Amino acid sequence: MTKCINCGTEITGTQRYCSNCGTFLKDALLDVRFLASPPTVSTEFSIPDDSNELMRTSYELVNYIRPVNSKLLELHKDQAAVCYAINMNDHLIGAVIPQISCEAVGGRSYDALVLAYSYSLGLIAGRICDDIMDRTNERRGKNTVWREFGDPVAIPLALRLVSEMFEALSAYDSILGRTESDRVMRTFRSALAESSLAEEQEKLARRSKADLTFEEGIKLAQGKRGTLIAAGTTAGAIVGRGSEDEILLLKNYGLYMGTANQLFDDSGDPDYPKSYREKALAESRDLTSEAVKCTDKLKPTEAQRKLRNLSKISEVPLI
Repeated sequence: MTKCINCGTEITGTQRYCSNCGTFLKDALLDVRFLASPPTVSTEFSIPDDSNELMRTSYELVNYIRPVNSKLLELHKDQAAVCYAINMNDHLIGAVIPQISCEAVGGRSYDALVLAYSYSLGLIAGRICDDIMDRTNERRGKNTVWREFGDPVAIPLALRLVSEMFEALSAYDSILGRTESDRVMRTFRSALAESSLAEEQEKLARRSKADLTFEEGIKLAQGKRGTLIAAGTTAGAIVGRGSEDEILLLKNYGLYMGTANQLFDDSGDPDYPKSYREKALAESRDLTSEAVKCTDKLKPTEAQRKLRNLSKISEVPLI
């Protein structure tokens, strides 16, 4: 039997409000099940003994992804389009960085599972929208969501996933208190707004065939991806109850890493001139170095090591 997160009264899975205190339970039921107790079955992934440091980190990330992916698929098992979108694996960084960031400031990765789940929903929705706008037909050998199910399914699906993201985040009202929970909400609202604006500006520039300066390209890269990655690291530090200095360090880490990753993507985009692509590659590596410097100022822990190594392998698709 599930209990109300506010007063502890036992409730059934069909109740929308607590009969004792009136707390709205629609999303709370989902989150209480997620937070009630650690998994009873180990999800640890075996790491080969001969792995080098960066390979080891890659294997370790699987242990952050598995519980989030399992929950995503479990709660949407009857929704074919959502399961298809989850299995596109565009959200994996969203499952990873909130948990590691939480650990890096002294929290438990388990405390950030709802955050990782919510963030993953937002990234999946963002990818669906981006593919619709770009009319991208295929990625990694699979049809994109709009191509597989059509715009009439893909568009409302993306909107619904963003709504579910904020519903799930509301669990932190009872965990962190309203002030810090609102701070997490603001972090994601701001990131989504900035990313959407940067996407819009890029599309308008391409439509008008305007030549972007390199400085404008960096600004767009930061808006499109840097702010989204920074939202995950910032919120993870807030949930881990980090100090203001630690939260700022992890925000900057995410901003540098996300922007570096976007510029690395741009360096291989034939739509950009060669001179721009060469500058983008050099800048992406400079920003990766800045991300590493942020981790140097954190306490030396296993989570700090993972963040440091994650920034070094950021020349892989993030979102």
